[in-house]
Amino acid sequence: MIGAVFRIMWLRLWRDKGALVLAFVLPGFIFAVFAAIFSNASGGSLDLRVALGSISDAPAAVSFTQQLSESDVISMTYDETWSAADVIERVRLGQDDVGVIVTGDFSDASSPSIQIIEDPSRTVAATVLKGQIRQMLATTSGVKSTALFNTKSALGADASTTMEDPSVTYYIGATAILFLLFSAMQGAAISIDERRNGISDRLMVGPMGAMGILTGKFVFLTWIGFLQAAIICVVAQVFFEVPILEHLGAVTLACLGTATLASGFALLIASFCNTQAQMHTVSTFAVLLLSAVGGSMVPRFMMPAWLQQMGVATPNYWAIEAFYGVLARGQSVFDLLGVWGILFGGGLLCLALAALMSHKLMRV
Repeated sequence: MIGAVFRIMWLRLWRDKGALVLAFVLPGFIFAVFAAIFSNASGGSLDLRVALGSISDAPAAVSFTQQLSESDVISMTYDETWSAADVIERVRLGQDDVGVIVTGDFSDASSPSIQIIEDPSRTVAATVLKGQIRQMLATTSGVKSTALFNTKSALGADASTTMEDPSVTYYIGATAILFLLFSAMQGAAISIDERRNGISDRLMVGPMGAMGILTGKFVFLTWIGFLQAAIICVVAQVFFEVPILEHLGAVTLACLGTATLASGFALLIASFCNTQAQMHTVSTFAVLLLSAVGGSMVPRFMMPAWLQQMGVATPNYWAIEAFYGVLARGQSVFDLLGVWGILFGGGLLCLALAALMSHKLMRV
């Protein structure tokens, strides 16, 4: 009896080639991604993007600035025409993870000669950068290794003092997109049963065909996702003093855009799956992988450079950029036009592709 049940279940898995691949190939791939992320973070060798500027004419400061710009240890973005404001702006907009400005004469140990520009959501980056610079100072001739550091927030004093913990704003988008993807995947899985039971074939006789069927589901999933994201924002406002109400219009747009992309992506995944088993496995792996690479689980600056580049292609990256841009960086709706284009345009594109795929499957 036991052997017969075992044989039946094995034959089911063997015949479902999609589930078979997902069961035995993806686990190793997921492990490799997570191992790369966490080994890089725990090893202290972060691939930081650092903006470098100098406002000091002292010979030692000029020499050390040049050494920093040519360093093989620290990945510097440097332009000798940059002012302190330019460096701060690059960190504020997320173009670089952290900034460093050479501000004084290294021969004067009584005043800070190096200013670190940090983003409140990436304080670890500032700490790591200080350690790397101290190592360089210790081996640089003509420069005192006791140079004083001064740390400044790239978001300004107002953004740092209105909330108990400014880094909370990062996790609004990170949590919202993670939860919305899981929720939308469950809702989109209904399409598979409808396809297998012939319900979709009967609905296809309607005037809009597959597009009409999926659009109805898309609107519903987007509405539910919007409400779920809004609940997260309410909790952030009430319990963590995040200024949601001060940016209500832009935050509403971020909630709607995140829900749009999550819903469209979930319907697209469902259109490629033939069974509920495949959908469950694919959706779980997809959400975990996208969330890990996109920054929902670990901030992207703690990842290897190649994973940071991959993260830009995930829904999680754009959802985080939307919420963090509005609530932490102080960007306006017009500043984030590119982000809205990805969130809304990407969701609608996924819907169109899902409808095309479903139409072909239902006509077979």
